[in-house]
Amino acid sequence: MSEAAYGLCIFFLLYIGKGRCVNVQQNLTPILANKNNKAEIKCSYDDSGKPYMLWYQQKDTAMTLIVLSYGATSDPTYEDAFKKRFKLKRTDTLNGALEISELNLTDSAVYYCAVSIHSAVDFITRLTRNQNH
Repeated sequence: MSEAAYGLCIFFLLYIGKGRCVNVQQNLTPILANKNNKAEIKCSYDDSGKPYMLWYQQKDTAMTLIVLSYGATSDPTYEDAFKKRFKLKRTDTLNGALEISELNLTDSAVYYCAVSIHSAVDFITRLTRNQNH
């Protein structure tokens, strides 16, 4: 079977930063997509006190930060490996979607959306970067 015939499988899970419970709307169904297509994973929640949205990619046991953004008005900050084909679209503070374009087999992974307040974001970002170095 050729590489182009393989489907991609993307899983979506949600992580909520510490604090009170947050009501999250999500679809946990795996996304199956063809190579070179694009995929969009949505994330929404109900706590405007947690304006930071972070997206992670997990392969095996390694968890890698993809992007971090504050609210809907600031530009997202992408990690170098994800700047080209990954795009975070936020319609407002409580809603966002991660779009992956030009899919390839290396994009098969579990993707996590995390929401948090600033202090937790600093901790998570530092922890993730330290684990990857």
